[in-house]
Amino acid sequence: MKSIVLVGGGGHAKVIIDIIRSRAEFNVIGIIDNDLKKRPIYDIPIIGTDEILEEIFRKKIATNAFVSFDGIKRIEKRGKMFFYLKKIGYEIPILVHEKAIVSDYAEIGEGTCVMAGSIINAGSVIKENCIINTGAIIEHDCYIGFNSHIAPNASLAGGVIIGDHTHIGVGSVVIENVKIGSNVIVGAGAVVTKDVPDNVIVAGIPAKIIRENC
Repeated sequence: MKSIVLVGGGGHAKVIIDIIRSRAEFNVIGIIDNDLKKRPIYDIPIIGTDEILEEIFRKKIATNAFVSFDGIKRIEKRGKMFFYLKKIGYEIPILVHEKAIVSDYAEIGEGTCVMAGSIINAGSVIKENCIINTGAIIEHDCYIGFNSHIAPNASLAGGVIIGDHTHIGVGSVVIENVKIGSNVIVGAGAVVTKDVPDNVIVAGIPAKIIRENC
C-alpha cells in the first residue's frame, strides 16, 4: 500500500480520509497544517506545516500527496498548493468514493476528488484538482475547468462548461449548454439560465450578477 500525506486538516480532510479508506489504496501517514494545535483526525496526526513537505518527499516518507482543504475564500490557494506539490515531485491521485457513479466514458484529472453519491455521466471532462462534492450531478458532455468546486447537490445539465477556479454553490442548478467563466461564484440554490462571464458572483432565480469577484 502506498503512503500519502494530506495537506489541510479541516472538515474536508475528514471526507478525503473516508474516500481513501473506502478504497484501501493508500495509507495516510499524516496531515500537514499550518495550525499545529489542531487535533488528530480519525487517529491521523498533524505532523507539521507546509515547510516539511519537501523533506517528506526527499526522505520518501510519502511520495503521494493530496490537497485536503477547501472553502470559497481559499480556492486560489488550493490551486497554488496543487502546483507546489507537483513541483516537489509528488504524485497526486484521483480519489473516487466507492459510492460515486462515474461513467467509463468520463475523463477525470489528477488531484480531483469525487464524493459519495455524486454522478458523472458520459462525455464529461473534469480537469485537475477539482471537488465534485456529495450528491452533485454532472450530466453528459460537461466540462469542469481546473481547480473548480461543484458543491453538494448542485446539478449541471448536459453540455455545461465551467471555467477554472469557479465555485458552483450548494443545491444550485445550471441548465443545458450554459457557459460559466473562471473565478466565478454561483450562490447556493441559484438557477443559472444564461452564460456567466469571468470574475463575478451570481445568485438568485434566475441567477443574476450581484458583484465582481475580486
